[in-house]
Amino acid sequence: MAGDLYTQLEINKDRTMKLYDVFLTYIYYLIHPFKTHEQFVNPDVEKPLLKLTAYESLSTSWVFVIINGIARIALLNLVLVMISNMIADSNLELLGLVNIDEMSNYSFLILSAVLDIIFFPLFGLFIIQYWEIVIKFFGKLIQTPGDLAGKANEIISVYYASHIFKIIPFFGAFAQSISSIVLMYAGLRVQLKASPALCFCIIFSPVFIGIALISVFMLLMLVFSAVTF
Repeated sequence: MAGDLYTQLEINKDRTMKLYDVFLTYIYYLIHPFKTHEQFVNPDVEKPLLKLTAYESLSTSWVFVIINGIARIALLNLVLVMISNMIADSNLELLGLVNIDEMSNYSFLILSAVLDIIFFPLFGLFIIQYWEIVIKFFGKLIQTPGDLAGKANEIISVYYASHIFKIIPFFGAFAQSISSIVLMYAGLRVQLKASPALCFCIIFSPVFIGIALISVFMLLMLVFSAVTF
């Protein structure tokens, strides 16, 4: 019995250390993106850097998205309570005119936070698939040697480290967007040896694809209108 308990404690300790190492590695990715990719390309045998898969980074990012969602809901409730108290202290009759349950904006913000938490993993899986295809395509295009699938996985895993900024209120989303560009740029420069211009073309490829799709859709609508009338 004592032996089984000791074994279970050792297992739990190993799991705790693994999670601790994952979060430390995640933060290291964010702080040292260029150095991280250099270590991926030229690994240090004596001090190997822990490699997270793209899916492990996605899972870690989800933790910060959950924290962000809970913080947003808590702040909204705090603001509403403060407003209600201010109205109650200033004018009791005015309080009866304010119905918090009917505040559509409040309900929308709460729903938005919940949906962000629920759908983040699904959207993240799509993002991983998209960047894998794009990175491997451009890697083949510029004839980058090595395992392109492995390089794509490493670039994406570091790219997801930007989501740690999600825990910052108000400015977290903006900081996350900027840092994701920097992390992706670092991976493309070091792993694919792509030029700065090509790196930015790859990073903003979703924008170009979106514009192309909108243009095609509008062209089809014009053609359809011309044929109809």
